[in-house]
Amino acid sequence: MKQDSPAIAPWYKQPWLWFILAPVIASMIYGTTFLYLSIVSADGVVKDDYYKVARGLEIDNSRSERARALDLAGSLLIDEVTGDIGLTLNGTLSDDLAELEMDIIHPTHKKYDQKVRLRRLDGSNRYSGNLQSQLGSAKRYLVIQPLDQEWTLRAEVLPPMTR
Repeated sequence: MKQDSPAIAPWYKQPWLWFILAPVIASMIYGTTFLYLSIVSADGVVKDDYYKVARGLEIDNSRSERARALDLAGSLLIDEVTGDIGLTLNGTLSDDLAELEMDIIHPTHKKYDQKVRLRRLDGSNRYSGNLQSQLGSAKRYLVIQPLDQEWTLRAEVLPPMTR
């Protein structure tokens, strides 16, 4: 008597084949997606006083040194609700310093950076300005400098935004 052998299913119906091929197919899909995203999306620009020397990068601290020589220091208060900024500068300030420029820099996303003009109040050492949008709850870097960029003050602030 002849025994009937069980029918063998075609290759695409074998469960072990798909068990082995599923991670390979998934990694190819994810890899292609991430490759596309890395090519299309732009990297953020580092905002600082860097310049390229040969194959390395150097930082120019001359403006920060000038602020130290003028003994400049400041106290900053940012009201998150109204967007008002108050800055009190101490040190050797020139009398004709009517406006300052403050850059509020997000550590990773350039689209969250803000540039604010601070105007002097009544000939004192106090300056005032307004935010364009809310800062959120992330860390920020502050760069304060006059319009002629003779000196610069830098700080890192965490919420609440007082420094």
